[in-house]
Amino acid sequence: MRRLLVITGGHRVAIDEFLGSIASVCTDRDWVWAHSTQPSAQRWLRPENAGQWDAILLHDLPGLHLKRGEPPTPIGPDHEVAAGLIELLKTGQPLVVLHHAIAAWPGWEGWAEAIGGRFLYAPGRLRGEDLPSSGYRKGRFTISPTAPKHPVCAGVEPFEVDDELYFAPYFADRITPLLEHNADLDGAAYQDTFDEVSHGSSTGVTCEGRGHASPLMGWTTVAGHSPVVTLLMGDGPSTFENPMFRRLMGNAIDWVSGHEARSAALAKPTTVPLP
Repeated sequence: MRRLLVITGGHRVAIDEFLGSIASVCTDRDWVWAHSTQPSAQRWLRPENAGQWDAILLHDLPGLHLKRGEPPTPIGPDHEVAAGLIELLKTGQPLVVLHHAIAAWPGWEGWAEAIGGRFLYAPGRLRGEDLPSSGYRKGRFTISPTAPKHPVCAGVEPFEVDDELYFAPYFADRITPLLEHNADLDGAAYQDTFDEVSHGSSTGVTCEGRGHASPLMGWTTVAGHSPVVTLLMGDGPSTFENPMFRRLMGNAIDWVSGHEARSAALAKPTTVPLP
């Protein structure tokens, strides 16, 4: 019987519905699971806890102060926290990164490299380039597998969700794509997040003129010796209840914790630098 740790905190989430989805997936797959919240959950993300969990699912957002009407402020991580995460990844700890966890530890470029991309709540620098803040849009769209033979996509057919999409940078050279959406990619359709959070509501600033959004909705990568799956959907109850989303999440947890993914990650490790 495998063991899953679910971590939330730092961003709003419909917690009862989300954990209900987790419970359903784990019951179906004969997993046991536990839930921890940030900031206290960070203690689990240290090398001395390697092996306690067969997989860790991150639906959290540490390292960011968010208050409506104030500019978003990136925080940390401090050296000890970052070093602990790096050492945990060196042990091969499998991770699944969900939705807004793509914005975690915004002051640490190494964490963006670890999970395959970054949602910027505020303008910032990434890979030597000054970037504007990221954007988002909400609505109905269809998610389809682009790698139908990958175990994460096993049994997953195109499915429609009412969810949130991001206008954000993802690292094509670091990831293996799994899923994409069919929504409009024009930057004008995406609300600028820094504008909205800073003013308490949108003043009409969009991502117009910044090119097009990516259709990516999921991928795999390796961080240290750890297999990682990132899934960008997961904004609310209707998605949590969707059978295909639950299948994807269960497949991702199964795959990262399995022998194939862990062996592949050990064979091709990557370096995660300190802040």
